[in-house]
Amino acid sequence: ISDFPENGDLVSQIEFVLNYAVLAPSTHNSQPWLFKIKVPECQIYYDPKLVLPEADPKTRDLHISIGCAVENLILAATYFNIFDSVSYGPFEDREQLATVRFKKYTDIRNDEYKRILDAVTKRINSRGLFFLESVPTDLINRISLVAQEYLVDNINIHWITEKNKIIKLSLLTADGLKAAYRRPAFRKEMSRWMHPSLTKSKDGIPGYALRMPLLLSFILPILVRWFNLGGLLSKLNYKSLSSAPLVTVITATKDNPNTWLNIGRLVERLMLEINSFGWQTSIFVAAIEMGDFYRDVQKIINT
Repeated sequence: ISDFPENGDLVSQIEFVLNYAVLAPSTHNSQPWLFKIKVPECQIYYDPKLVLPEADPKTRDLHISIGCAVENLILAATYFNIFDSVSYGPFEDREQLATVRFKKYTDIRNDEYKRILDAVTKRINSRGLFFLESVPTDLINRISLVAQEYLVDNINIHWITEKNKIIKLSLLTADGLKAAYRRPAFRKEMSRWMHPSLTKSKDGIPGYALRMPLLLSFILPILVRWFNLGGLLSKLNYKSLSSAPLVTVITATKDNPNTWLNIGRLVERLMLEINSFGWQTSIFVAAIEMGDFYRDVQKIINT
């Protein structure tokens, strides 16, 4: 924050806040975004080379990931008081998804956003078991109020604390992972994004992020590619999700790119709000993206 180029031109200031944008979560940590600065705007594109046909055939998760990056960019620009507006496509270039417009810096910062901006740099996709301590109702209510402005396109948030429902969602997540890993093409795609813990690559999933021993991090990509580890991985994900005291499901009545971008913005803001109060978050999509398991999710949450 202290390195913000207050006396620089708008280009350097946009470049600075983009450092926050690229910290957004993305499927397999593929980081599918591209940015083009044309003062006073930053145009945001997806990289067609980073489409994941097996894990994300509709590119829904790609759009949600880029929505998360857009949200980080807007939050950072809002803190430094240079954010003006955001617009979505369709644009003439179909790979362009959004445009963020900026305004001149006035040496006044929105300090209420500092807590959120600090969370951007600390947010991780947590692995393993969660503590059973209940999330306070007043915290959920506070975050729900913040989220109201994101509830466009009939987007809704479902806060789930009932243990029986969390167990059912965990079982569906496990089933979704099993279905995915039964497909050799999915395993091949997944293995390309798994890296040893000593990797210098800034994308993909390093072994340490999966909390695995160093030696296993060198072997796992090979095992994933050639063997169906879906049973083991589904058990680990089941244990993790079923231990959570709160599960949040996002739904929408529309299923199109702009809605997905808005969902990405909402998801990122929710996670950052929760993280800023000391709670950890993790992302589970197998029950949504694999097969028809989403229909069972709809029944569980009655939507």
